[in-house]
Amino acid sequence: MTFLSTLLGGGWHWLAALGAVIAALGASYFGGKKIGKVQQQAKADVDSAHKEAGRAADIAHQQQQNREEAKRVEADNSNLDDAAARDKLQQSKYNQP
Repeated sequence: MTFLSTLLGGGWHWLAALGAVIAALGASYFGGKKIGKVQQQAKADVDSAHKEAGRAADIAHQQQQNREEAKRVEADNSNLDDAAARDKLQQSKYNQP
């Protein structure tokens, strides 16, 4: 009991300093925990954006290939005379019963 009365009577500034240190450690821990969650979410958002950009680039590339193939087929078809075009249509796999 004398130790406690000595601390409270003459060494109260030590208790205040200890309380301040404990409060600072608690604030540091919880603040760091919040910052860690925010950084983790930001990293997940960046990864998601990179994946979405990759998908968009793949789609654009595929659409470009489809346009080029359509232009090639159109050019091939425009070079055919009427008889050749008729034969091509009749022999098409889509014209079979």
